[in-house]
Amino acid sequence: MNLTSLDDKHFVILNGISGTGKTQLCRVFANAVYGLDYNEDHPYLKIIPVRPDWTDGTSIFGYYSSFEKQYMKTEFLDMLLQANSERDKPHFVVLDEMNLARVEYYLSDYLSGVESRKPIQLHNVDEVTDVPKTIEIPHNFYLIGTINTDETTHSISDKVLDRSFVMTLSDVNFEPFWETLDAKLKEKIESEWQFLLQLHKVLSEYELHFGYRTMNEILHKLYKNSLLPEDVRMNKWVGLDRGISEKILPKLRGDERIDSLLTQLNSIFLEQFGEDAGSLKHIVRMRKELDRYGATQFWS
Repeated sequence: MNLTSLDDKHFVILNGISGTGKTQLCRVFANAVYGLDYNEDHPYLKIIPVRPDWTDGTSIFGYYSSFEKQYMKTEFLDMLLQANSERDKPHFVVLDEMNLARVEYYLSDYLSGVESRKPIQLHNVDEVTDVPKTIEIPHNFYLIGTINTDETTHSISDKVLDRSFVMTLSDVNFEPFWETLDAKLKEKIESEWQFLLQLHKVLSEYELHFGYRTMNEILHKLYKNSLLPEDVRMNKWVGLDRGISEKILPKLRGDERIDSLLTQLNSIFLEQFGEDAGSLKHIVRMRKELDRYGATQFWS
């Protein structure tokens, strides 16, 4: 509904923690529209990673190079040209991690074109024949952006928010995910899986939980460890302790509001892994930093 309810605007922003499947959802949706399986190539879908150096409209619309004597096209422009030539086909573009750059900088021409329904000026060079001088944003062009919110990203301006629907996808349901895993893997790491579920529940109360990608990568590391010869294989709890230190704790940060969380994690890690656990040492250090500075993070 958010993507199709308006005749003139088809722009949705998917917000949420990393690894919850925002980009995958875009692929599933676009493929479903055309009745394609998830893994099938989609000629009317383009997933474009946004770069931090996108500072103006040339990042998506391209530009004429006087040095090359040609118009330097982009994947975004290619899809827009295709959408204009095949107006009976829905075309989908996903700007992945779109707030790595300032959205209002590189997307302003697009937003203005959608709002005014006027053509966007691309160039004024008569010699360019493969790219028109102006281009419209057709009604069969659908734009989806995915965003994460952390210290590496930019906030989204009101200009952008006013022209989009923002959907937050931070809820994680691991039970269906577990059912998709190989039976041999599940048999080997059942106890570690249960502990990670417990940890996820604790972190969720503070909106600091992790997504499917993190869970999947930890589980597969633990499974690969379980297949090693006994003389080189880590104890499964040592492996889990390291996996938590490597994949979950690095995203942990906050102020006095997470004091009780650190207390809980201290107890959980001490009971499960012992006083020499790497994860426990990180929590002890972070608690000291919180007491001293009023804020803390994994990175010391």
